[in-house]
Amino acid sequence: MPESASFSMRKKPNFRRRRTLAGIVLLVAAIVVVALLSRSTGGPGSKSNPIPTLAFVAKVNTVAQTSSPDAATRRADGDTIIKMFTDFYQEAFVDPRKWGDGQFKDLKDKFAKDAQASFTKDLESMTIGTLRTQLKRVDPTTANLVVTVYYNDKQKRPYAVAAASFNAHGTLKQSGPRVTIKQKATFYLTKTGGGWSIMSYDSDQSQDTPTPSPTASPS
Repeated sequence: MPESASFSMRKKPNFRRRRTLAGIVLLVAAIVVVALLSRSTGGPGSKSNPIPTLAFVAKVNTVAQTSSPDAATRRADGDTIIKMFTDFYQEAFVDPRKWGDGQFKDLKDKFAKDAQASFTKDLESMTIGTLRTQLKRVDPTTANLVVTVYYNDKQKRPYAVAAASFNAHGTLKQSGPRVTIKQKATFYLTKTGGGWSIMSYDSDQSQDTPTPSPTASPS
């Protein structure tokens, strides 16, 4: 009998599977590229446009009307108050990502209950206010904080006075001159179990946009 020809059976390449895998790889690569591009668009907090970090030039004084607590306690109280107001002004004026709807409810929690209504009423002098909708960036120029902590054995809780002075330049979202921001406030605090609470305050703020110089008419 004539021998029959033998044929080897080979699997056909799965081109459909390869195309599917290649498509997935390309899709993942595209997502990564879009994510990287979105980070580098220059928005607030991006690598090309980092949010400034506020740092007060701070001084702490202590007044002991009877006996003074130990140095560690005095230092801890001063450091806590400095951090409290550094965080306060960073959110209230410097970081656009924290401005939200302009109500600053988490800052409100730093005030005693009796003072919270006043803070809500005074948002224009205590925070960036309605200017938040027009600014894309705020750069602090000078920031000073003087803290005086009072200790008295007759009082269970020490109290403190913090005088803050904050100056900055604001950059408008639309083209235009920089806005000059000047704010001063004096805070009266008492120590609580969870830290320090603002009992009352006095504040004042101005936000000025330079008026462009008139263009000289041709002679």
